Amino acid sequence: MTTSTVKRCRRSSQTAPASGDAVPGEDADVVMANDSPIHTSGSLSKRDSEEDAWASKGYNYINPFVHRVEIDSHIEVAKVYVLTVLLLPIRVVGCVLSLLSAWMFACIGLYGMTLDDLKARPLTGWRKQMQYMTAKAMRMLYTSGSFHYINMKGTPATPKQAPILVVAPHSSYVDSILVVATGPPSIVAKRETADIPLLGRIINYAQPIYVQREDPNSRQNTIKDIVDRARSTDDWPQVVIFAEGTCTNRTALIKFKPGAFYPGVPVQPVLLKYPNKYDTFTWTWDGPGVLRLLWMTMTQFYNRCEVEYLPVYQPNEAEMADANLYANNVRKVMAKALGVPTSDYSFEDVIIMSRARDMKIPFPGDIVEIERTIEQLGLLESTRDTELCELYLSLSNTDKLDIITFAELLQVDLKNPSLHKLFALLDHRRRGTVSLKSFLLCSLFSKLKNADLATFLRALVNLYSESSEKISRESFVRLMRHAGGKLNEQKAQALYFALDTANLGYVSFDSLVAYTEKQSSYKFFYHKSEHIRRSKTTKNAAGSPN
Repeated sequence: MTTSTVKRCRRSSQTAPASGDAVPGEDADVVMANDSPIHTSGSLSKRDSEEDAWASKGYNYINPFVHRVEIDSHIEVAKVYVLTVLLLPIRVVGCVLSLLSAWMFACIGLYGMTLDDLKARPLTGWRKQMQYMTAKAMRMLYTSGSFHYINMKGTPATPKQAPILVVAPHSSYVDSILVVATGPPSIVAKRETADIPLLGRIINYAQPIYVQREDPNSRQNTIKDIVDRARSTDDWPQVVIFAEGTCTNRTALIKFKPGAFYPGVPVQPVLLKYPNKYDTFTWTWDGPGVLRLLWMTMTQFYNRCEVEYLPVYQPNEAEMADANLYANNVRKVMAKALGVPTSDYSFEDVIIMSRARDMKIPFPGDIVEIERTIEQLGLLESTRDTELCELYLSLSNTDKLDIITFAELLQVDLKNPSLHKLFALLDHRRRGTVSLKSFLLCSLFSKLKNADLATFLRALVNLYSESSEKISRESFVRLMRHAGGKLNEQKAQALYFALDTANLGYVSFDSLVAYTEKQSSYKFFYHKSEHIRRSKTTKNAAGSPN
């Protein structure tokens, strides 16, 4: 019986009045296998081109950023609610007391020290012992939160043998359990975390390498700090780096960021596993929110974590000279040990999916795969989508195209396997039909995702209005829904009336540009998104076996 799964399934297909324009949120992710929900969002409004779908279920592939928690037993559901009343309050009290204890030990250990002192040299003597006490108190926090068992496998290397621990897969806020259970090692963290109440002092005490995101040289400075720490002759603790850079669902290892590999020193790969009945802690881009995950995790009787230390990886000369090669080879070793494929997905793809979601693009969870498939069809370099936009309002039955009609409109060979893949991705309800508008929105976004918003909206005008010179109020408001979440319906209406001063009943796109260029409050229309462009599509783009 499968009790913890990651499925390519869409959210509830409930509909509400179109005026809501709500995007499905994190609260619609916990479902039972028999489709009886523990919780569903209050209202999911129907939108143009069925934009309420986050991810398609028509085509099955590995998407590391989608997670669903499935509980297939009414007894288990009842247990969650009963333990919410009987056990959860006790655990919360235990967590708070553990956190306060760790904070107190950290305050004592940090007495008389500044952040510069912590960065200059490793802790020694009684401060080092107090650091261990802080880690023990934090371990009690995880114990109070249901993680009673941590199974250690393999042999941990010393800091001299491997100055850096490369940890994967990174799937949850719970992954920090590795830090409190082993040493503790140092971490790489945002500078702002130092100011978090209680936790800030505890994080400081681990002597982290801070990332100054407001500093334009932040990336180079962070790499320099990692290199200096790794090559130092002082007795620094090991540096823990989650090489994926973002949380995934553990179905594949995405591209490793090269930061851990620039020093060119030996690293020890460390695997994190959670062999539990239900996966209630995986926190991905498309999945349950952190509070819901915490609730479900702390209402289990116990949870297990497994930490496996692989042999130290000694880089060769080529790997020491090329951090990306080094990172990729270590990733292959870890993927093989985990028994999962590697994937061409990366942290940058999360940025693209988030932008697609904000701009109300259909299936934002699949937009990367859709773009790759469109590229395979040669349509990214084509103007066919622009031509179809101009014809869109004159075409009939555009929301229910079968694959033959779809192939004819795209002018693609019906036998092309990439066409069938694209059709399946867009056929999220598995009804054998797709929406032309959904395709056009996805295609234009894929082409123009790095352009400014005004350029993108101009490309969409013909989907909502017969002419860019006469855009009605209703069409204008619908068009502005793709403005990246910057304009709600009320603001879009206000902008329309600001443009239609003569009360003509329509406005032009050129008048929109002329007006917004002069208003500082609309400068977001002309801000270009500097996303990292992916390399050309490879044969095994979604996932490649080792």
